[in-house]
Parts: sequence; C-alpha cells; structure tokens
Amino acid sequence: MALRTAEAQRAYRVLRRNWEALSDFEQPEDLVSFLTAREGESHSKDGLLAGLVMLVQMGAAANAFVALLWLGLWPGLDSVYRRCLRRMETAPVEVVSSIAASFMGLVARVELSGVQRVAATLVRGTERDVLKDWHKEFEAQRQRVRLGRLAEADGGAPSGPWPVSSVPRARSFNTEVEELRALLLPLMGEDTDLVVSVLLREEDYAEAGASFGLAPAAARKRVQRALVRLRKMKNKIPEKDFLSQIGGWG
Repeated sequence: MALRTAEAQRAYRVLRRNWEALSDFEQPEDLVSFLTAREGESHSKDGLLAGLVMLVQMGAAANAFVALLWLGLWPGLDSVYRRCLRRMETAPVEVVSSIAASFMGLVARVELSGVQRVAATLVRGTERDVLKDWHKEFEAQRQRVRLGRLAEADGGAPSGPWPVSSVPRARSFNTEVEELRALLLPLMGEDTDLVVSVLLREEDYAEAGASFGLAPAAARKRVQRALVRLRKMKNKIPEKDFLSQIGGWG
C-alpha cells in the first residue's frame, strides 16, 4: 500500500510535526479513516483536503500526498468509477486510467481560493472531465463510423479501420439519460444530476450523496423536494413523456 512505504511514512511524520491539524492523526491511515467516515465536520475535512492539494501542487512528497488525497476521497471516486463504468461501456482498467488522469489534472490546476467545498469540487470535477473526454471520443468515433459508411455507399473501401461496433448500443441508455437531463435541468436546476443519479442510474442515497458532498439523509431530502417541484410543474414538460422513465411521475 502506498501509505506504508518508508518514504510515505517519513513524509507523513515530517508533515505532522509541522501541521497542527494532523495532531490527532498519528498514522496516515488514521487521517484516511477520518476523511472517509460519514461522521465528522465537513469543513474540517475540507481544510485537510485543501492542505493536501496545496502540498501536491507544490510537489512536496507528491506520491505520498497524492495517495492520501486519492484514498481520502475514495468513497466519492469509487462512485464516479461505477457510474462511468456503466455509462462509458469500456474496460474497467480504461475507466480507472481515465479517472486517475482526470483527477490528477484537476488537482494540479484547481484554484483553491475559488473553491467552497474541496471534496465535492474534486469528485464532481473528476467525473465531469472523464465524461467530457469520453463524449469527445464517442463523437469522434461516430464521425468515423459515418464516414466509413459513406465510403462503403460510394462503392469504395474505407481508407482506415472504422470501428463500427458498440456505437448504437452505447447510445441507447446514455442518450436517453442525457435527453432527460436536458429537459429537467431548467426545472430542477442544481438538483438535476442528483435526481438523475438516484432515479435513472439507480444509485442509493449514500452513493449519490457522496459524489455531491452530501450525507444520505440530505441527498434523500433534496431528491424528494425536487420531485415535488417537478410534480407541480408537469404542465411545462414537453409532450414526450420522459417522466414515465423516472418512476411513473407522468
């Protein structure tokens, strides 16, 4: 384990001597346990995470502190992994690689002065960047397929390897979800992604809440309130009954 190497242990001891906030965490594992526990003050956790981000950005014992950040945010990042695995329909190792790259890129460039909730920013930002890159590649793949079919229709052979498999299947569920999200966004605002995660992607409140920096009870309350608002605004929903997809609200 990355935290148990001699280098990581030495770096943590030095950090603990110079950072009063770590006085209650004798071992790196103690800090990770605190950061991943459901209980505990969120602002205290955010303060610790912000400090780790700053250390990584400074290049100080980067491997050790990256490991602390990764493990400290693991519940949220694990939820990101499971959602991305379902949406991207690619090999698990490729999803993990994409998440790791996006996470490290975000940690390196995030400006903490403009961040209110560090945990939520890093987790949700990682998922956003992973899916953004996936959508970009997915659209490029669709374009390659389209060009390949045009070449075949003209009686010529495609000039390159056109990967025609998986595109229709990948669109089926994900496209419907994105269409529904686009319809709900003007009605639900910031609660849209949370509602979609719970009702369409069938995540429980603990899993969905972790991605948004919310306790399960808070996530449940926000979803319930959003659905009540949606019920009152049914006359604003287009004729296509997308609401039937989220539990018979039509």
